[in-house]
Amino acid sequence: MNFKTLTALAIITASLPGQALAHTGNDHVHGIASGFLHPFSGLDHLLAMIAVGLIAARLGGSALFRLPLAFVSAMVAGAAYALTGVTVPLVETAIITSVVLLGAALIANANIPVALAITGAVTFGFFHGFAHGTEGPAAAPLGHILGFVGGTVILHITGIAAVHSLARHGAGPTSALRAIGTGIMGAGIGLAFVA
Repeated sequence: MNFKTLTALAIITASLPGQALAHTGNDHVHGIASGFLHPFSGLDHLLAMIAVGLIAARLGGSALFRLPLAFVSAMVAGAAYALTGVTVPLVETAIITSVVLLGAALIANANIPVALAITGAVTFGFFHGFAHGTEGPAAAPLGHILGFVGGTVILHITGIAAVHSLARHGAGPTSALRAIGTGIMGAGIGLAFVA
């Protein structure tokens, strides 16, 4: 995809109605099945979680499992914190910022230290988890958490598999990851205007 195509895709995505954001405040999430679908139901979660997998595969080595594990662990902690009834300001802003920064990291294609990548994954994971937790059913929060953990792991694996597929087919993943990062960052910027 060229830059014009990615830009057009980002603009179209950003012009979608509010369902582009997975956490609209509606009490529509119930149990494992809906928890599982929640990461897929909003572009903000979907892009951030795939980007974590892409970055993990790009960094390789121990980051391949440490980055997704850090994100998922912090997400569970964020959801648990939300279940206490505490409010955290600027959750939507933090989530959209995570999409933009993860896209920027793919564009930069830098060999950042794994510790810094994990710090980012923990920070972003907490806010994504907090948003998931605020929409979980009070009567069955464990099923909801297990569900969105499963959905998130699948999205991380999707990102990892995409990088490995590019490498297997002889395509240099660097230019492809930069193009994907541009699309993710553009969509994140567009979501900032929808939120």
